[in-house]
Amino acid sequence: MDPPLIATVTFVLATTFSPGPNNVLSASIAMQRGSRGALPFLLGIGTGFSIVMLVCAGGAAFLREVFPGAEPVLKHLGAAYILWLAWSLWAGRARFGTRAALPPSQGYCAGLGLQFVNPKVVVYGLTLYSTFLADRAREPVFLAMSALALAAVSFASISTWAAAGAAIRRLLTTDRARSIVAAVLALSLVYAAAELVGAPGWFC
Repeated sequence: MDPPLIATVTFVLATTFSPGPNNVLSASIAMQRGSRGALPFLLGIGTGFSIVMLVCAGGAAFLREVFPGAEPVLKHLGAAYILWLAWSLWAGRARFGTRAALPPSQGYCAGLGLQFVNPKVVVYGLTLYSTFLADRAREPVFLAMSALALAAVSFASISTWAAAGAAIRRLLTTDRARSIVAAVLALSLVYAAAELVGAPGWFC
């Protein structure tokens, strides 16, 4: 597999499946209502996520069009964000598996609205489309298909967290278990950051 593609997939999977508002809230709601009861919230997340990805794709393309020299800067900013995310995952390992405060509403609209106030999703989209997918950003069909594909990955992630919410809490009860999960996710993100700025030799 092509190294840039590996880095892109690594970034997408590590970021999407890592603890965040979408995943933790999905798990928390499923703990109280079951997987079926959490489904409207999950569908709302999927819809909102795809919309935000399209907006981020347009925003990233606009930045490159208006500021042609911005791409190298965006790549380094993207790498810095990825490294910050990796550190945040490791630093927050003690909170893995904890329950988050539930929103007032736990239905479709709550999941949809959450995407527009979720900084992780917005920064993730801008980073992805301004760096890893920058070469394809002017292809409308690709943008639409990629947004749907990313939304599908996101839905797979929140569904996994929802289905395994109770199990995750039981499994992540020791510092050792939390550290292992955090280390795997964090190192995956470090790899993606290194590949993004042209340092694949570290991992060959």
